[in-house]
Amino acid sequence: MTRTTPPRPLDITVPFPELAPLARTAVRLHPRAGTSTPADSSLGGPLLWPAGEAWPGCPEHAGPWHRGTPPDDVRRARRVLREA
Repeated sequence: MTRTTPPRPLDITVPFPELAPLARTAVRLHPRAGTSTPADSSLGGPLLWPAGEAWPGCPEHAGPWHRGTPPDDVRRARRVLREA
């Protein structure tokens, strides 16, 4: 099976010549399902993080409010606004 992208059926720069200067060469990836090993990382496998290094965080956004709003509180707020 060929792993190349077929030519486009239309050269888009013909009807839209202003796009011609924006043309770039690109690489199109063809991902395949596979099995990752402990040596793999986030590209094609699980994210590996050094065991001795803390996960990055932002103290400004680390509060219980950051976990979300309980559905009952959302419903109550909507009801109050609707009745106002």
